[in-house]
Amino acid sequence: MIERRAAILKYIQAQGEVNTEQLFGRFPEHNPKTLRRDLVHWEQAGAILRSHGKARINNQYLFVPEEQPAKREGESSRVKNELAVAALSFLGGHNSIFIDAGSTMMAFARQLPDKNFTVLTGAPNIALNVVSGCPQCSVLLAGGSLNSKTQSCVGYSSTEFVKQINIDIAFMGAAGFSVSGGFTVGEHFESDLKRVVIERAGKVVLLMESSKIGVSMPFTFARASEVDVLICDKYIDPEAESHILSKGTKLVKV
Repeated sequence: MIERRAAILKYIQAQGEVNTEQLFGRFPEHNPKTLRRDLVHWEQAGAILRSHGKARINNQYLFVPEEQPAKREGESSRVKNELAVAALSFLGGHNSIFIDAGSTMMAFARQLPDKNFTVLTGAPNIALNVVSGCPQCSVLLAGGSLNSKTQSCVGYSSTEFVKQINIDIAFMGAAGFSVSGGFTVGEHFESDLKRVVIERAGKVVLLMESSKIGVSMPFTFARASEVDVLICDKYIDPEAESHILSKGTKLVKV
């Protein structure tokens, strides 16, 4: 139920306004009565406004909160693994790599080959996974304040540490993407760290599920032109795809 309601809210947010027929067509596997109850739920939560068979996003509802990592990791595992496998092909001869926080990044870290990489990350869980699974790798953990929501170390200490490192290639994640807002996250300090990583990286590869397309979080850390490669599933929104390609970003659909 939680996953369905989150998907409905993301769809309304992406469209701006939808009528009930559009909603039923988008989620044909669910009973219309169930979908109407979901609309009532979001209306009572203040996320949407309803009138005359239509629902639109409430502009005072600033953003869709990021989900807890433990919950995210249990969802869409097949897609996350497919994104991770596709990202492995970009490792090439790079030695110094950054691995971002998040469940998709954990899927990538679990498939990292045991080679002589220097791995930089701000996520303690990813650092531990690489240490145990890839003993040939050297692991650098950017310290700072540990964010319980993202399981990433953020703040002044982490950004200053990253500024000292030469990064050949960075594998990044995002909480949302929109044509107007770019790649976004819900935490200010997390956005700062991502921006520093992008500045230090020779190449940026971003992995993201299409369900995050059209979602706009409060803090932009990159525009499409700053990302060299976007790896996404095949359900990416056509408008977003066109915009991303127009900025010179390589798009890989899995």
